[in-house]
Amino acid sequence: MNSTNSISMANESTASTNKETVGSDSASTSYNNYPEMSAEQEFFLYELETTDSGSIGLVLRAIYDTGDVHKFARALERRIAHYDKSILKVSTYYTRDIKGVTETIDSNVQEMSAELLKKSTEIVRYRKLQRNANTAIDQITMCLPILENYAKLQSLMKQKKYYQALKVLEELEHTYLSHIQKYRFTQSLAKSMAPIRDQIREKSYSELTDFLESLQKISRKIGEEVLKKTAEHHQIFKPDKNKDLKQKKSSSTPRDTEFEISKDGSLMKKSPRNSENSLEIHQRKEESLSAQDKIDFAPIHRCCQIFNVLGDKERFEVYYRNQRREQSMVVNRPPVKLQESIDTYVRYLQEIVGFFVVEDNIMQMQPGLVTAAHKDQLWEMALQQITHTMNSHFGNCLDVGMMLKMKKVILLFALTMKSYGYNINSLYTLLQNFRDQYNEILMREYCAQFETALQNDNYTPIMVRNEEEYKAVMRDFPYYRRGQDQEEFPRRFPFSQFVPAVYKQAKSYLLGCLSFMEDLQLTQTEIDDTVRQYANVLLARWSGSLKGFVTNKSRSLIQLIQITINMAYLERSCEFLEKYITELTNRGEGGGSSGHLVTLKGQIFQEARSEIEQLIEQALKDKVDAFLELANYDWELPQASGVASDYITDIINFLTTTFTSFTNLPSVLARSVCMQTCKHLAERLHEMLLSPEAKSINNGALEQFSLDVMQCEMFTAQCPIEGFENATLTMTFAHLRQLLDLVMNADWSTYLAERSQENRKYMRVRATDASTLLEKMIEFEKKTSGFFGRGGDRKKLYDTILQQLKRLGN
Repeated sequence: MNSTNSISMANESTASTNKETVGSDSASTSYNNYPEMSAEQEFFLYELETTDSGSIGLVLRAIYDTGDVHKFARALERRIAHYDKSILKVSTYYTRDIKGVTETIDSNVQEMSAELLKKSTEIVRYRKLQRNANTAIDQITMCLPILENYAKLQSLMKQKKYYQALKVLEELEHTYLSHIQKYRFTQSLAKSMAPIRDQIREKSYSELTDFLESLQKISRKIGEEVLKKTAEHHQIFKPDKNKDLKQKKSSSTPRDTEFEISKDGSLMKKSPRNSENSLEIHQRKEESLSAQDKIDFAPIHRCCQIFNVLGDKERFEVYYRNQRREQSMVVNRPPVKLQESIDTYVRYLQEIVGFFVVEDNIMQMQPGLVTAAHKDQLWEMALQQITHTMNSHFGNCLDVGMMLKMKKVILLFALTMKSYGYNINSLYTLLQNFRDQYNEILMREYCAQFETALQNDNYTPIMVRNEEEYKAVMRDFPYYRRGQDQEEFPRRFPFSQFVPAVYKQAKSYLLGCLSFMEDLQLTQTEIDDTVRQYANVLLARWSGSLKGFVTNKSRSLIQLIQITINMAYLERSCEFLEKYITELTNRGEGGGSSGHLVTLKGQIFQEARSEIEQLIEQALKDKVDAFLELANYDWELPQASGVASDYITDIINFLTTTFTSFTNLPSVLARSVCMQTCKHLAERLHEMLLSPEAKSINNGALEQFSLDVMQCEMFTAQCPIEGFENATLTMTFAHLRQLLDLVMNADWSTYLAERSQENRKYMRVRATDASTLLEKMIEFEKKTSGFFGRGGDRKKLYDTILQQLKRLGN
């Protein structure tokens, strides 16, 4: 306060002093004129001092106009000098006061300056602090996202959200860290973040492995559901009607009192529907889900995204394909106990279907991960393994029912894979190979049934006693004979029970063949022709079985005859089987078989029939031989008995009965057998007559032998087999009759005279036979000594005849 008051007082005194000084100066300026200065110069100086700057130029011009510039210049210099002195005086006057004030002011200014300096220093310091703080805030603001993202990165890694963590890591590295690389902590962050990529890569591989393992566990269930849907769509496995009926009955009961059918067929109360537990509801919900709904494909998406960001997309794709290839090899490898049941095969194929269904879904969602080439390669591997497995494990199957079920399973598998775009041609080839194997096994079964029917047949024509039995036979075999419906019971069929039984077997076999060929991508004509081919093979094998059966020496003649009749009707049945095949293959009655490359060969039994015909002939010959072996001719019989021998009578009775049973045989066969039998009988009688064992023969024996031949001739004239021309059958004994007539009548002259004629009387008699029989008669006469003892003329005559006969025989 004291300094302030002194400064104000000094200012007031200085002001008063200045007023006094100014007054004296102005007085001196106005009145103190120099002697050399004129009034005009005084006026110019006054004008210069008082006028404004704009009028100076006028004053100066006026000065130059007067011409006295030097005087004015001296006057101006003196005026300036005068003013300098005045200023010096005033300055000296005021200097004394100003020094004191100045010292006071200086001291105050110094004090205030020191304080101001102190405050300004503080302000500078605070401003620096503020600037540093703002800089720090700005830098921290830049670092906060890094720290937040790093914390987020650590959290995402703990939560196993690797794709999000990788995106955060990418953002940290490319967006934030580049701006704050000058800080040391960023180096630590970068160092800690460096292994995170490798961790994410390893975790992703691990997640993929877990995902693939989960696929392996669920693939069979997926395959089961896909196969089930395919079966329902194509109606391959038809539902059990009885089961459906039970379900309808059980579902039609009132809701308040529900029942269910137990295993033994009885009804038992069922708990109310509202009491279903949550587990059953959950199971039904799971069944309603599709295969894709049951699989969480998120891991595969994440892995693809992660490796795409990591830049290892190709490496990941190679890894995935290698893993799936290894899994495919495991899935394709058949289980050890594959042949235990059909369910084992089904589970094996379900695994494969599930694997490829999943692979197809992954290809649709990630086309770059699963390519068509990769999928086809896996399918080719699987197809080769499946074909090898089926051929090795199932190729030796001998169960027809098992093969038919397996065919449906393989067909279901093929149709399922076809719906997903896979090539299944080799599966159809496999099925067609199994078709041949199946038909071979089926054929063996029916060949065995055929042989059983052969063994068990009674070889007697079927006799029916009433209409019901008659219709039963007609249902089994389409036999028709004119007027058979009007015949009275009992009615007789020409064939035995063997024929309808075998015909039913043939129809059943054709059904079995056709059941395997369904849905094998064969045209209708191929199916028809294939069925006919197999039918021809079956008939050929049956023919071979017949041939083997009849060659057994224990077969009786009755059996052989009935088998021949049966074979004739089996040949006729081929026409009915043709129609039956046409009906089976839905070609309609108008389709016929003319358009087929293959037809049923009715003549396929020709070889067996020829064999049986020969056996029948041989059996009749053997029977004739058996009767003839019982014959005991007395070739020196004194006199004939007047009737045929007993053995001849027995033979004739046997042949009559046998040939009567030939009614149902083919007429050509019956006539052929009859003719050959009669020829054989004639030959055997001829052999007996000329046998070397009989050394001599008399007329009585010849007469008895002639009666026997006459009985045979009477039989041939009255043979029960129709169709022979007049005397055709009788001619079989003509050579015997002519020989006997020649010798008994001693008509040697006629024989020798007509020897060169075509229509000779004894044209069937050979000279050797005649000479042999004549020698036997001569031998008998020699023994009795009565023939040549009365004279030598007759002896010479017979010697001459005998010589001529021998000469003719040579």
